[in-house]
Amino acid sequence: MVQPRLSVIIPAYDNVALLDVTLASLTRQNLPADEFEVIVCDDGSPTPLTPAVDKYADRLTITCVRAEQNRGRSANRNAGAAQARADVLVFLDSDTVAHPDLLGHHLSFHASRSGRPGVLLGRRFDIDWVGVDALRRGEPLTEPMLDAYRGDPRDINCCLPQHLADFRRAPWLLGFSHNVSLDRATFTAVGGFDEAIVRWGLEDTELFYRVFHHHGGARDLFELSDDAAAYHLPHYRPTHALLATLDNINYVTRKHRRYDFEAMHSPGTLGELLGRVRLYGDAIAACRHNGLGRPASLPTGIREELAANRTLAIGFGVADLALGEGSHTFDHDAPQSDTNWHLLGLMLQHFKTGQFDRIVNVDLWRFLMPEDLNLFVTKGLLKSDQIDLVATHGGPDPATVLPLPFVAGLDYVAQMLDAHFKVHTTTYDGVSVLTAR
Repeated sequence: MVQPRLSVIIPAYDNVALLDVTLASLTRQNLPADEFEVIVCDDGSPTPLTPAVDKYADRLTITCVRAEQNRGRSANRNAGAAQARADVLVFLDSDTVAHPDLLGHHLSFHASRSGRPGVLLGRRFDIDWVGVDALRRGEPLTEPMLDAYRGDPRDINCCLPQHLADFRRAPWLLGFSHNVSLDRATFTAVGGFDEAIVRWGLEDTELFYRVFHHHGGARDLFELSDDAAAYHLPHYRPTHALLATLDNINYVTRKHRRYDFEAMHSPGTLGELLGRVRLYGDAIAACRHNGLGRPASLPTGIREELAANRTLAIGFGVADLALGEGSHTFDHDAPQSDTNWHLLGLMLQHFKTGQFDRIVNVDLWRFLMPEDLNLFVTKGLLKSDQIDLVATHGGPDPATVLPLPFVAGLDYVAQMLDAHFKVHTTTYDGVSVLTAR
C-alpha cells in the first residue's frame, strides 16, 4: 500500500450517529482520498462501531481499532496512533465535522516546515441546531450559522494584541485535541497521551505541555490556524464528566510541578492564564537578575527558627538552608525533587492542612499579581501557622520592570492584609519581613 501523508485518528465511544456525520465529512475533503488514512478507535462501545466504519471503506482508506474494554480517551488515541502509517498525525474528535479544506491545511502546514517538528491547532466552531441539520444533509454552512455566537471558545482568549506573545510562551494551554495535528516523531518521542488520565479533560493539554518542553519551548513550534476549520456537533455531556476535570488537574499539576502549569490555579480566563505564564516566567528571571530572592540576608534569629520548624521556603538557594524535619522548598536554582518543586506558591493543594509551621517567601511573592498574592496568602495560611513575606532592601523601581508586577514597599500590602489577618512588619539589616498569621 502507498504510505499516506496524513493519519486521521478519531477516538469514539458509543456515538454512531455523530461519528457517521464526521466520517461523511472526510469523504468530501478536497485532499485526494489516497493521501490520508482514517483510523477510528472504538473504546469498547457496547455495540461495536466496526459496521459503521466499514460502510465508508469504498470511499476512504479506513480501519477500526477496537478495545474490548473501555480504557479512556488517552489509551484510545494511543491505540490509534500505534496503527498510523503517516508521518503526520491528525486528531479529530468523533463529534467534530471537517471543513472540505481541513486536511489540506494540516498537510500544507507540515509540508512547509521541511521536516521540522510542528503542531497545528485548528479552529473549531461550536455550531447549534441549524448548523447540525445542514451538516447532516451534507450541505455547506452559511455565514449566519458561524457567527460570533458560534465561534471557537478560544476566540475570546486570543482577541487582544498581547495574546499572540502570550501564546508563544504557553501554546499548550490552547492545545485542544478535537482538531490538531503534529508530527508522529514528536508524538512518539514524548510517549503519546498519558494513559493514567482516564476521565474527561486535560489529557490533551498535558500532552502538548510535554511536546512544548520536549522541543525546548521553541516559539515557532505551535501555530493557530483560522483556516483549518471544523464544526463541533452539540451533544449531551453529564455533569460528572465535567467534574472529572478537577481530578485530572490535581494529577497533572502534581506530575508537572513547575510555575507554568501552576498558573492554571490562578483565577481567570484562558487568555489571562496565557499571560500569567509569560509574566511569571519573566518575573523569575527578573527576580534573579536583580539579585533578589536570596536567603543570605535573612537574620540569624529567623534562620534559627527555620532550622527548628517545618518550613516551606520559596526563593533562590533556599534548598541550602538548614530547615526542620518535614520541610519543603520551591527553589528555582536547585534541581526538582520530591521535596523541591519549581512553583511560586499558587498551587498548595498537594500539602495537608497544617503541614507546616511557617511559609517563608523571599522576594518572589513581590512579583505576584494582586489576586494571586491573595490566593497565596489564603491557601498558605491553611497549610501553615504563619507566612513570612520577605522583602530584600534595594529592589528595582517598579516602573522599570513593567509589565511585571512588583511590590516596592510593604506598607500597602500590610494594610491590605491587616483587616483579615494578624499582621506584623519587622525591619532588619538588609530585609523587611511582613508576617501574617
